[in-house]
Amino acid sequence: MPTTEWNRKIWGEKHTWDHNGDEWEWMAAHCRQPYAAWKGSLVDTLLAPGATGCDVLEIGPGRGRWTEHLLEHARTVWIVDINQNCLDHCRERFGDRRGLRTHHTSDCGMEPVPDASLGFVWSFDVFVHLDEDVITGYLDEIARILEPGGSAVIHHAGKPDWTLRLAPLTRRAGRPGKVVQRWVSQRRWRDDGNRSDVSPRAFADWARAAGLRVTRQRDSWGDRGQYDVTKYRDCITLLEKPA
Repeated sequence: MPTTEWNRKIWGEKHTWDHNGDEWEWMAAHCRQPYAAWKGSLVDTLLAPGATGCDVLEIGPGRGRWTEHLLEHARTVWIVDINQNCLDHCRERFGDRRGLRTHHTSDCGMEPVPDASLGFVWSFDVFVHLDEDVITGYLDEIARILEPGGSAVIHHAGKPDWTLRLAPLTRRAGRPGKVVQRWVSQRRWRDDGNRSDVSPRAFADWARAAGLRVTRQRDSWGDRGQYDVTKYRDCITLLEKPA
């Protein structure tokens, strides 16, 4: 499982951020769609409806791949990241945009954000790399900072439950077992995308335990379902804080 330290080192030191995060075009390529259309549809379908006119928060902005769109639609935008240099870059990139606020967190705490103060929370390409304890910590914080009726959209790993139950067995087989586990859980012989061992059901259970309602879980969108996040067998969960 990717650790907090792994995430800090990879995204804060090693990754070059050649195009501010828009270098990650392979999800669009996997579903045979142009990247601009894939991203634009994701913004129109899942980001803009929740963010428009609200005070919002983004967990793990990186270099602002989604922040720029949140700033177009929201009233104010909090961005929270474990890497200060990502926050510094966003400050420099969006310095002339009013309403941007930043918080550097060492784990999953968002103490400066007031209770029940936000209408929407967004996170994409972040929770796919997080351990269970960090995910549950963030979900507790999301439940705290959302106002009643507020919503969240979280992209996370979506490995089937039954494949995760096999892990103790395949782990004993060493490298061959690792390959088998990757295939059954993600349908990939190579490159697992450093996805955490998280299933849609587990994520939903953790969200409910935090006091959030799961309104939908999906891996595709578009009028024909032509856009998706299935390259690594991911899932997008829509949450709501009960009124």
